[in-house]
Amino acid sequence: MKVYDLHCDTISAIYEGRKEGKDLSLAESGLQVDLEKMKKGDYRLQTFAIFLDRASTENCFAAAREMAELFKRELEKNQDRISQVYSYEDIVRNRREGRLSALLSLEEGGIFEKSPEDLKWFYDRGARIATLTWNHENDLGYPNCQGDPFKEHPWSWGEERGLKEKGIRFLEQMESLGVIPDVSHLSDGGFWDVARYCRKPFLATHSNARGAAPEAARNLTDEMIRTLADRGGILGLNYCVSFVRENWKPGQPGARMEELIRQIRYIVNTGGEECLALGSDFDGIEEAPEMEDAAGMPKLAEAMEASGISHSLTEKIFWKNADRFLRENLR
Repeated sequence: MKVYDLHCDTISAIYEGRKEGKDLSLAESGLQVDLEKMKKGDYRLQTFAIFLDRASTENCFAAAREMAELFKRELEKNQDRISQVYSYEDIVRNRREGRLSALLSLEEGGIFEKSPEDLKWFYDRGARIATLTWNHENDLGYPNCQGDPFKEHPWSWGEERGLKEKGIRFLEQMESLGVIPDVSHLSDGGFWDVARYCRKPFLATHSNARGAAPEAARNLTDEMIRTLADRGGILGLNYCVSFVRENWKPGQPGARMEELIRQIRYIVNTGGEECLALGSDFDGIEEAPEMEDAAGMPKLAEAMEASGISHSLTEKIFWKNADRFLRENLR
C-alpha cells in the first residue's frame, strides 16, 4: 500500500541530534523515518517539517534556515533515492523515475513572523505548507494548547483568541505565494479565522478528532472537520497516543491499532471518505505507536482491512486523498 505522509519531525530530530554529537542522517538511522524504513513501508511521499520551539530559540529564522540547508544536503547525498518537490508535476516525475518525493513544510509561525521576506525565502526553497503557531503565542496568533501534550492534557484557548491582525496579513501572503495554511496547532478561534479569510483549501497535517479523544485540545471538533472537508481540505491522522486515546494518562504505551482505527472511523463518519489522510508525527512522538515506525505502515493497512475498512477506502486514506489535494493545490 502506497504511503503519503503529511507530517514528520525527522529533519528537526537530525538537526538537534547532531548538536548532541549523534551520528544521524536521512539514509539510515535510529529514527522513526529514514530512507530504508520508508522503502520498507512503500512510501511515495513524505512531508518533512522544519520544527522549532519558539520559547527556547533565540533566532527562529536563523535556526530554521540551518535546518532547511541540512534538508537540502541530505537530499543531495541521496538524490538517486529521493528528490524534493516544488509542484505536483515533480511528484509525478519522481513516481515515474522511481524516487521518493520530499515535501518541505514549516511548523511554527515564529520562523517567518518578522517579515514576509522571511516567508518568501522559505517558499523559494520549496516550503509549501506552514502552520501559523506551535504551542506558544506568537506575533501571528494563538496555539490550540499551552503546555506539554506529552505530560498533561493541555488547556485550549477559547474561540475569542484567534489570528492577530498580523496573522491575517500573513495568511494573505501565504495564499498569494502558494504556501498552504496548516491549522494543526492553531487555536479554535484561529481555525475559524483561517476558514473565514482563506479563499483556497487548507489542511490540518497532523490532528485528530476531538470527538473521539475529547481531552486533547490539539484535535479538531466535528464542526471543524466538516468545514475542512467542505472546503476541499484534508486532515492527517496523527499517531501520537495523547491525541488518540480516550482518558489518556502520561506514561501509557503508544497508540494501538484499534485506537487508530477508531479515530479513522470517527473522522470518516464525520467528514466523509475524501477528507482523511496520514500525518504520522513520526520523530515527534515519544511513545511509538503499535506499528513503531515508517517500516511498519503495512501493518496499519492490514489492520484497517481486517477490521472491515474497504481496500478502496484504505487507499484513499493512505495516499489517494493526499495525492488529490496536492494535485489541486501544490504549486
